[in-house]
Formats: sequence, C-alpha cells, structure tokens
Amino acid sequence: MWEKTLSDTSLTIREKKQVPNLSIKKRVDPFLIFLITITSVIVLTLSLKFRIFNLWSDFLRSTPFLRTATYFLLISAAVVIGGLIFRTFFWLLYKPMTIKPGEKFKWPFVSIIMPALNEEELIQCSIDSIFDIDYPPDKFEVICINDGSTDSTISNMLKAKEKHGNRLTVINFSKNQGKRKAIFAGLKKSKAEIIVTVDTDSRVEKAAIKNLIVPLINDKNTGAVAGRVEVLNEKENFLTRMLSIRYSLSFNFGRAYQSVYGAVFCCPGALAAYRKDVLNRFIGEWVNQSFLNTPCTYGEDRALTTQILKLGYMTRFQSNAIVHTKVPSSFSQMSRMYLRWTRSYVRESILFAEFMFSNYRSKHRFLPIYDFFFLNFLHPFHIFSLGLITYSFLVHPFFIIRHLSFLVLFSFILSLYYLRTNRSATFLYGIPYGIITAFCLWWIVPYAALTMKNQSWMTR
Repeated sequence: MWEKTLSDTSLTIREKKQVPNLSIKKRVDPFLIFLITITSVIVLTLSLKFRIFNLWSDFLRSTPFLRTATYFLLISAAVVIGGLIFRTFFWLLYKPMTIKPGEKFKWPFVSIIMPALNEEELIQCSIDSIFDIDYPPDKFEVICINDGSTDSTISNMLKAKEKHGNRLTVINFSKNQGKRKAIFAGLKKSKAEIIVTVDTDSRVEKAAIKNLIVPLINDKNTGAVAGRVEVLNEKENFLTRMLSIRYSLSFNFGRAYQSVYGAVFCCPGALAAYRKDVLNRFIGEWVNQSFLNTPCTYGEDRALTTQILKLGYMTRFQSNAIVHTKVPSSFSQMSRMYLRWTRSYVRESILFAEFMFSNYRSKHRFLPIYDFFFLNFLHPFHIFSLGLITYSFLVHPFFIIRHLSFLVLFSFILSLYYLRTNRSATFLYGIPYGIITAFCLWWIVPYAALTMKNQSWMTR
C-alpha cells in the first residue's frame, strides 16, 4: 500500500528562496489578486444576468418569516465577506521563518515521538523517513510507542530498531491506552528540549524537522509550531484528490494567516514541535483531560495547542516543514474523521472561549478573538443558508440550476487560494468539494455537538 501511494507522490524537497531575516516579509501576489478580482466580477455579472438577486428578493419578500430572515441573511453576508477579507489580508502577509543561506546554526537536540496503533503496513517506512532527514544524526532521537496494536506493528518496530540501533527507542503497551498516554510515555522517556510528534501513517520530507523548529529557536515566545500536512495518497481516487485541496487550504491558507499573529488554533499531530519545558507545565492535566465528565481520547493535538495558547505563548505555522499523510479514501471514512475532528473542535473552542478575553498574552489578543467568532459563525450560517436554499427549491424549482451555477463559481473563487502555493490545475477539484461540503456535510457540526460524550475513534 505504501509503495503504491509513494509512486504517485513526489517527495523531492523543492528549492525555496531564502528570506534574509526571520521577520514576516510583506509582499502580495499580483497574479492571485488579479484572478480573485476577475473571477469575483464574473460571479457578480452572471448573478445579475441570471437574475439571482431579483429571484432572491422576490422570494424573501413572499412571507413575513422570510422578510424577517432577510435581515439575518444580510448581516451574515456582511460578516462572511468581512471575515474573508480579514483572512486574505493576513494570508498575503505570511512567509515561513527561514535561516540565512550559509549561516552556521547550532541545532538543538530533538526527541521525535511516534505513537502507533495497528500501523503494520506503514510503520517501518515512516520510521525510515525520520532517519533519512537532513538533521545532524547525533542531535535527534526517535521514540516509537506501540499502543496495544493487535497486528504486527510491534514486530515491525523491533525490526526497525535492529536497523537503526540505539537511536530508536521502542515502548510497548500490552493493551491499548490511547494516543495521549502513548505521547506521555514518549515525553517521559525523551532527553531533548524540543519535542516533535509525527504520525506513523506519515512520511516527512528531508528538511521538515529543521524548518519546523526554526521559530522555536529564534523566538522564545513561540511555544509550538505546526507543520504542513499534504496528502500522501492524493491520486488514489476522486475523493482523495478533493481532500488534497482541503488539506492545502486548511494549512497553506488557514494556519498561514493565523500564524501571522501567532495564534494557530491546532498544531497537527502529524507534524508539530513543542518546547518541552512548556509541555511540562500542564502535561499531567492534559493526559488526564476530561470533558462533560468523560475522558478525552482524541483531539490531543488541538488540546495541546489550546493549553500553550492559554499560557500566553505564540503558536506558528511553517509551510516549508512538510509531512505526507494517508487520508480516508471513502466518504464514510472521511465523515467519521471530520466528526472526530469536529468534536474536539467544539470542546477546545469552549475551553478557548473561557480565557480569550483575559490578559493571557501581551499582544495580538484581539485578532484571535475576531477569528474565533468568525469561524464559529460560519456553522450556523451554513445551516441557515442551506435551509433557505432548500426551501427556495420547493417554491421555485428552477432555482436549483441557477444556484448550482452560482455555487460552482463561488467554489472556484475559494479554490484559487490553492494556486498561490500549488500552481496546478488540480485546484479545480476544489469546486466539487465545495458543493459536497455545502450539501452533504452540514450535519457534522450539530451532530458532533450533540454527541460530545462519544469518544470512540471510529476510523481504526
């Protein structure tokens, strides 16, 4: 399976122009701005030509309830447009931190922790990719934890240890204890000042670890750094190609703009770096975290990030620290993954809201608050808009053709963000993904909120 997916995935490190200092370079992309502007004009022109605004105006004036709903719809539209402008502005300012070409750098000792559950097909290749990184061999250790796997994961770990020797430590749980306990065991065993987590269904690029830890080395106020996750099995089927766009937008857009003001909400377990002394301040509370009197078994990465933000540290994103990970290849698997993510999103959003108005950090407190409200506003707006559209189809059946054309164009605009970092025609897969998200995934957030006590992993 691994060999099949790797044959379709280029893991060559792309040459990047080095920035002469560690500050964020403010530069915009004229090509991208031109595309977004011209496409927005096209969407507006076609909306006028198809009389979408006129039809909506007649529809919303047809009943007292809809006339009342119009006010919320107009306010929502203003919030969404304002939020998109806000995010785009900061996204255009983002640049990853780099070191000067030829600069001598004292690399710190790093502990790379890799928890695994039933990953017999991927574990050895994942470990090999770590030992193949461009990092001083005497400056890192790898700690693998078998979390009670029922397949041959532990035997494959031991084979990897025979190959790599004492630089690889293997910890074996006789029964499954959960990813948090596995990471906690690795942390206790670690010898380094910087902790890096890597999922065992992933493969890191050679420069990933060096690029990942640069913000930690150069900014004492940075407590955690998120790596960039790309899809390993992108070419497996139509769904994985769409998910590749989703992952790209989530990291190269979402985490990029958040990184500018130092408030990345989730440093992913697939690749993230932390200061060990910061983790030690709350790791006992984290490993035993419960919510609604129920032990938390997933969302460990977002929970770590929330605790680090609460302590007043910055959280950053490095787009040049790349890991390739395997994603679901069926709609049911994807839905279960999103449901698990959303439950942890709801939980950690509530916990973040408890301190976001306090003086938890000395600067950039307002921007995370604005982003928090915008992100959480999108969900009720999605459901409200979908309800109105569905009802409009019943009243005016021919609405559907015009609305679908509008959604296609709107999804096209959002997909253009992909072009800034991936100049490829694959951005077009963002169009069907946008339509699927609008009509098929609306239930994820409300269902996740109603089933918060369900802690099953669901995709194992």
